[in-house]
Amino acid sequence: MITINQALNGTVKYLYTKATGRPKLVNLEVTKLCNAKCDFCDYWQTKHEERLTDYTPVIKKINPLVTVITGGEPMLRKDLPDIVRQIKSCSMFIFTSMVTKGDLLTVEKAEELFNAGMDQIAISLDFPGKKHDTYRGIPGLWDYLSELLPELSKKFPKKSFVLNTIIMEDNLDEVVNIAKKAREWGMNISFSSYSVMKTNNEEHFIKPDALERVKTLVNELIKFRREWKGTILSTEYYLNEIPKYFEKGGVPDCLAGISHIQVTPSGHLKRCSEMPVSAHYTEYTPKLYNETKCTSCWYSCRGETQSPVSMKRAMEYMGFYI
Repeated sequence: MITINQALNGTVKYLYTKATGRPKLVNLEVTKLCNAKCDFCDYWQTKHEERLTDYTPVIKKINPLVTVITGGEPMLRKDLPDIVRQIKSCSMFIFTSMVTKGDLLTVEKAEELFNAGMDQIAISLDFPGKKHDTYRGIPGLWDYLSELLPELSKKFPKKSFVLNTIIMEDNLDEVVNIAKKAREWGMNISFSSYSVMKTNNEEHFIKPDALERVKTLVNELIKFRREWKGTILSTEYYLNEIPKYFEKGGVPDCLAGISHIQVTPSGHLKRCSEMPVSAHYTEYTPKLYNETKCTSCWYSCRGETQSPVSMKRAMEYMGFYI
């Protein structure tokens, strides 16, 4: 978790981003390559790509509060620690996180990333068992994670590890068990909501006859969030909107490009991961984008960055409870 000094610097940076209209969050795709075969994403079909070796100018230009390193699978980049150092050099405070499947993560690699300045490592987990292997297309993934993650929490007790779980039709009865597993392993957990936008695959989107189960699940998660202060990082605001999202098929008033922005491996900009490239990073200004008309997702990167603004919320977003 971040220190008191980091929290103070984060407070100053939060006020700066608010005053200047800069995004709270940059999702920095460092590669589209991936060694998984998820049916809700087509990035794994990427064979070749153009990518930068130095993202310092990109992050300096945008200067967000938080940068999340994503892919594809970011750990396919051998220079990942250098990228973390590049991000951290850009400002007095940029909370830096990474989302990975975890199959390429080891204790040694985690230590190298933390030494480079990584603040948080998030591991995707959608089922508490071997069904996760099938869903991600990686045999043995669950067994590997179930051994590695408790070891990481024990080895680095003052560092932040988070399970990222997508709420969808397939795992409604398993989400609470995953949250309990996170608590057992000494980790945090955050949630996102399944969207059909990447591949138009509606198989995992929650059906109307399951909406009452979703509402019950959300109430249960909010109850645990209050009891296990610090374990469930998703805000009540985000969680409460999940049933409405699945019922209506979308959420209005998206602030993609304003509260959060996507950077491609080549340094180009998108409003979000599902929108087309619209500019090069050198063209960025806080007024580059106005509000989008899209309503089609309730990803956590969207919902959490447009949650009601407060200093407490900003600190919670970075895993620091005040």
